[in-house]
Amino acid sequence: MRQNGNGLGESANVTIRRLADADGERIRFLAQLEGRRAPDGPWLGAEVAGRVLAAASLETGETISDPFIRTAELRAMLELRVAQLRRRSSDGRRFRLRGSRRARAALPGSPPGGGGRLLTLLPRA
Repeated sequence: MRQNGNGLGESANVTIRRLADADGERIRFLAQLEGRRAPDGPWLGAEVAGRVLAAASLETGETISDPFIRTAELRAMLELRVAQLRRRSSDGRRFRLRGSRRARAALPGSPPGGGGRLLTLLPRA
């Protein structure tokens, strides 16, 4: 897999998942890299190639990430998912996009008709 400017492979898959207690050490490590205290959990994490690179608190929405890797897109996806989950829990019903049978994640600026696929962002030359 060829590496791009952010240290991730061009075809790297991103997994957004609820982090477990076993991930606590990684969360504390990310917070330490940013020079902050880890916000309270529970957490959602953005994982690439089996490594948690960014995390967001479900309580506060605060995000932390590895400052040595380009993670702005990961943080944006986490913030979107946390907002969806908070909205769903506040009104007691499941979150659903209008006119869609299934909700799909999309990055800001993704072209219409992307079919729910995330785009690979390449560094500018």
